[in-house]
Amino acid sequence: MYATSALGGRRRPLDELIVLVVEPEFASLFRRAPSLQQATGHADPGTLALAPPRSRYVRQWRRHARRCPSCAEVFRYLGLAID
Repeated sequence: MYATSALGGRRRPLDELIVLVVEPEFASLFRRAPSLQQATGHADPGTLALAPPRSRYVRQWRRHARRCPSCAEVFRYLGLAID
């Protein structure tokens, strides 16, 4: 539903979508949501989503996310800066 509204309200054939993939805004509009399951040794996505960006919890996991690709993906998905 979201994809069709972002593309003008109609479904597009695969050939048109492939052409759109190279557009810079395509990745931000249609990026795949990361796995938001809590795993041992990784930040809890639910807590990150609710915590203020300057909270102690976010600051501690930000250092971890600089070295961990899966946590970095969650940070980017939630719009939290890693650096």
